[in-house]
Parts: sequence; C-alpha cells; structure tokens
Amino acid sequence: MCPSRTGMLAWLRTAGAIVVIIGLYFVAPMPWARSEADQPGLRAAVCLAGLVVLTWLLTRQVRRALQPERLFAERLEVLLIIVSLVVVFFAATYFLIADQFAGLRTRLDALYFSVTTLGTLGYGDIVPIGQGARVAVMVQVVFDLIIVTSALTIVVGGMRRPGKS
Repeated sequence: MCPSRTGMLAWLRTAGAIVVIIGLYFVAPMPWARSEADQPGLRAAVCLAGLVVLTWLLTRQVRRALQPERLFAERLEVLLIIVSLVVVFFAATYFLIADQFAGLRTRLDALYFSVTTLGTLGYGDIVPIGQGARVAVMVQVVFDLIIVTSALTIVVGGMRRPGKS
C-alpha cells in the first residue's frame, strides 16, 4: 500500500476511533451514577481497575507507535487516541461522582471538565467540592503529568528518529 493511502487510512481510523470513543461515552449505561446507595468503595475499585486498563492500553499504543515502519499519520493517530481515551475515562469518573461537584450535571459537563483539567485551564465554573471529587481530579492531574506526558514524549521522540514520514 502506498504511503499516502496508508496515511489517509490512519486519519480515517483516528477520526472513527475518536467518534466511537466519545459516542460510547454518551450512550454507555453508567449504573453507579446518581445511585441512591452511596458506594464509594465500589466506585473507587471501578476507577482503579479503569486506571490499570487505561495504563495498559496506553503502553500498548505507545509500543505500536514506536514501530519503525509507522508513518507520521499513524503515530499521530496514537497520540490522539491516547488523549481521547484519557479524557473520556476521567469524564466518566467525574460523571459517576457528579454529586461531589458544583456545576457538573450532565455528561457534557463532565467531558468539558475533563478537557479543561487536562489542559490545566480551570475556569472555575465546575468545582470539586467533595473529597472523592478532589481525589479524582488530583489523580487525573498526576496521571496526565506522568503517564500521558511520558507516552506523548516517547511517541514524539519516536517521530524525530529517521524513518518514514
């Protein structure tokens, strides 16, 4: 397959993957959201398991991106998918504990807050007021700084190596 066609397929896969990731976030049932019974232990276990799976997926994607035959578009695909997965994971986490936030009522609010946290913007319109929410935000900040930044640095460093463009 010619490089330009492979690159175009990578862009299409990227767009498709992002649409699917965000689409699933909006339609997937979240049975623990707004439940009557407070289940902090269960919510924490689900979030911890999710972080483990997310870290595994990121590691897998980075390894995939570092293969020398990968084109620039394919490596960029990995970066965009990584960011999308992280944003959606934390948005789902925030939605599950929405009662611990001031101003967070919908899935879109949670997605918006996750993106602003990733970008370290913090407009102040959505604020964590509960201890669990504050822990979740701190976990995202640390996760973004350590895991996501490391993954992005490795992939971008791999792009600078001589190879296909």
